[in-house]
Amino acid sequence: MSGSHDPNQAAKYTPFQKRLYLTGAAGLLVSLVAAAIIYALTPPPDSAVSTYSIADPRYQIELQRIGGNAAVLMAQLHQWFDGLWHGTALAWTVAVLGIAFAGGCFFIGHFFADDPAHH
Repeated sequence: MSGSHDPNQAAKYTPFQKRLYLTGAAGLLVSLVAAAIIYALTPPPDSAVSTYSIADPRYQIELQRIGGNAAVLMAQLHQWFDGLWHGTALAWTVAVLGIAFAGGCFFIGHFFADDPAHH
C-alpha cells in the first residue's frame, strides 16, 4: 500500500502548522463570504462618475498640456487604484486579498514542514 494514505497523517503537523492552516482556511472562507455579500449588495454604477473621469478626452488633453504624459499616466493609475475600493471591484479586491492571505498561510505552513528544527 502507498504511504501517502496514512490515517495518522494529521499527527505529522506541528501545532504551529495546524494553526497556520486553520487561519488560512478561515481567512479564505471569511473573505470569500464577504466578497459575495459586497458583490450582491453593490448598487449599479452611477453614469455621472464615468462622464467626469479621466476617460474624458478634454481632461486628458488639459492634463497632458499642464503636466505631460507622466501626469496623465499617474492620474490613470490613481483612478484605477481608487476604483479598487468601490463597488463590485471592491468585492474582487477582497476576494483576491483573501486568497493571497490564505496562500501565504499555507505556504508558510508548508515551509515549516520541511524545517527539521520544528518537528
